[in-house]
Amino acid sequence: MANARENSFRKRWNKRNIQELYLEGEHANIGNLKMRDDISQEQQVQKYLSKDITDYPTPVVFHITELTHVTNKTSLQKIWKSEGFMGFGTWWSLKINEADIRDAEERFLESSFPDRSKEEIAAQQPFLSKFTTSPPFINESSRYGNFRFTFPLTELMEAYKKQMCEDEEPVLRVYETKLFKQEIEYVVLVHRPQFNEKFSKYPLLTSINVPKVVSDPSSPLVSYEGNQIIWKAQAICETHNCQLEIHGKTAVTQNMHSHQYYVWDQLSLVFHINKGEVLTFPQRKLKASLSCCEADRNVNLSNGENCSSIEEAEKFLESLQDDDEKKDEKEEKKDEKEENALEEVKMETD
Repeated sequence: MANARENSFRKRWNKRNIQELYLEGEHANIGNLKMRDDISQEQQVQKYLSKDITDYPTPVVFHITELTHVTNKTSLQKIWKSEGFMGFGTWWSLKINEADIRDAEERFLESSFPDRSKEEIAAQQPFLSKFTTSPPFINESSRYGNFRFTFPLTELMEAYKKQMCEDEEPVLRVYETKLFKQEIEYVVLVHRPQFNEKFSKYPLLTSINVPKVVSDPSSPLVSYEGNQIIWKAQAICETHNCQLEIHGKTAVTQNMHSHQYYVWDQLSLVFHINKGEVLTFPQRKLKASLSCCEADRNVNLSNGENCSSIEEAEKFLESLQDDDEKKDEKEEKKDEKEENALEEVKMETD
């Protein structure tokens, strides 16, 4: 349990005017959160955290190679005009696709039943996608807006390395744990090596797989290895409609009589950027990385203007012209003007 001498949760209001509890320099797992004295009286958090939900896949390990940044129409226009991302930090989430879920399912099964026979492996039916129902796994809609940027992790890191780190490797640190009513957010800070002293109070992100005889990992849930983020997800459902049953060495799902709400967790990376700086990308790259999604009708955290429909969002996205398109349009107008001039000369000659 947390006591007065230990690192404790504190309260603050974020830019969306929502109160959050935050714990600096730690990624506290759900087991730890359930036992902490410093949040035991936080009724809004405890409403879901205190529940005892069993029989669902946990933990589930994801190996992720893409990041996503979802924004609203207002912010998209700023990103487009500045040709990149700016602010104290640009926030990114994991982009988890169906293949990532299938791979995580296989890791879960191998960990649970390491000695399965070929027949048992062949008999296993997919099940994890029935549990991955929380916001981090929903790509068709978002609470943050209509416009989703998706970048390979390696490309984003390389751009940050070249533009912000003078070609040195970026530094990753365990930044904080944030608690909301139902959401647990684990944050990793990415910064330039020149700021090592400034951010020294935050532990360096080490491997989950570091042997304990050498050193405990700085985060029990996250590591950055081989150009991928490894995330040990603990609560993937949000709304529990089914439960996991084990029949021998096979995992199956069983529908519940009534659903239950529980906490869900997610991982975010915040790239530190100085005021006035921009992590830039060519507009053609920005446009290629963009896709549209529905704005969540139940939870709006976009903090700006949204499109009323995905059709409107797609139309607005099509209207964005990158530098190459502008150049082509300019050339087309020039050619058209020259053709008209030639036609006028011809008419006068005739």
